[in-house]
Amino acid sequence: MGSEAAIALAGAVVLITGATGGVGNAAAPAFARAGASLALVSRSRERLEHLALSAGIPVDQLLLHPADLTDPAQARGAVDATLARFGRLDVVVNLLGSWAPGKIASTSDDLWHGQLASNLHAVFYVLRAAAPRLSDGGAIVNVANAMPVEGRGGQLAYAVAKGGVITLTQSLALELKSRSIRVNGILPRNIDTPGNRALQPNADYTSWPSAEDVAQVVLFLCSPEAAAVSGALVPVYGGS
Repeated sequence: MGSEAAIALAGAVVLITGATGGVGNAAAPAFARAGASLALVSRSRERLEHLALSAGIPVDQLLLHPADLTDPAQARGAVDATLARFGRLDVVVNLLGSWAPGKIASTSDDLWHGQLASNLHAVFYVLRAAAPRLSDGGAIVNVANAMPVEGRGGQLAYAVAKGGVITLTQSLALELKSRSIRVNGILPRNIDTPGNRALQPNADYTSWPSAEDVAQVVLFLCSPEAAAVSGALVPVYGGS
């Protein structure tokens, strides 16, 4: 790693993509409580406003930016808006993504391209815009999945896309090492969110980590306490 000290979360500027998803709803208030200023990005302004209101995030710590991050121009626009609002960018947390099942014979062109776009391309577009302007000593956390390393089937396009996020994470960790920017990923299986319960109504939710538990792992990886950790892929399995 470089010589730059890791940036404290109190006073840091944190960009969170997929902010209105299950983990985002837990991560945004956790970062706000730590004293960070937040740029929250999601497709829906209404859902962003609901998150900000329900979490009680102070207006002077907040930017709400609706965007479709599968569009490279909108991804760059989200980073530009963050820098225009706060004058700096210290942490990027990529929580965005979508899930769709499909074996190879049933994976349509639309499903294939859609899963790559929402789970991999959007992450790349955000980081391509953010990395050159991220503060030295900053941090990036990407949410991948355990599936690519465990080899489960039936979700081909999703698994390939999340495998790409894993490789992107590890490659970028090496690229940004000289600037003391740490890049890590987390590998959940299932997370206990309303959306995941709806997708798997017969599952045993008691073994799944909560969104709040996952958010605390993300918070730790972005904090100075994890200053020695970069290029890591952290399993977040709960009891599953």
